[in-house]
Formats: sequence, C-alpha cells, structure tokens
Amino acid sequence: MTDVNYIDWHVHPFRAERWYEIWRPAFDRAIAFGARSCILSRDVDDPLHFRQTSVWDDHADFERYWYSDEIAALREAALNYYNKPLLPAWHTTVFDATPVPTND
Repeated sequence: MTDVNYIDWHVHPFRAERWYEIWRPAFDRAIAFGARSCILSRDVDDPLHFRQTSVWDDHADFERYWYSDEIAALREAALNYYNKPLLPAWHTTVFDATPVPTND
C-alpha cells in the first residue's frame, strides 16, 4: 500500500519564480529518499498556490527526506518566499488507475 503526501505552498506575490528556482532540487531529492513520484502543480485560479504531491511506500522515508539537512537547507533558503506554516498532510491510496505496462 502506498501513501500520498501533499504540501500546500502559498507563495508571496511576485516571488513564485524565485521560490520555484530554490525549491526545484527538493523534488530530485524526494526520489533519492524513496518517493515513487513527486509532482508540483500550480492552481489555475490562484497562481500563488502550489501543491507538492509525493507518493511513498513508507512514512519514515518521507520523514528522513523532510528533516534531512539538504531539505532543511532548501526550506531555509526559500523561507522568505512562502507563507508559514507548512503542514504536510497524508492520504492513503484507495484506488490507482495508473496503467500497468504489459509484455505483449
């Protein structure tokens, strides 16, 4: 079973591009820490609202990622670009319609 973690980022006006530039390396690190996937989406109606969504087999892997020195440093570097607090939230996968490749 997999769990989905999401973090809603509310970025300050005129700072979205700089925030993204700072935070972008965090997605590669999520994969290195065991995330199955990690995406960032931007709200169409509120372009200052970003949602980071990552899929994990184990909450402990996320905790290692989120509290690692690397990610803590990135959060610190981006501190002036987003509203606080950040509250990571968890959902449990109920259904996954992702196509499974076949060897036909």
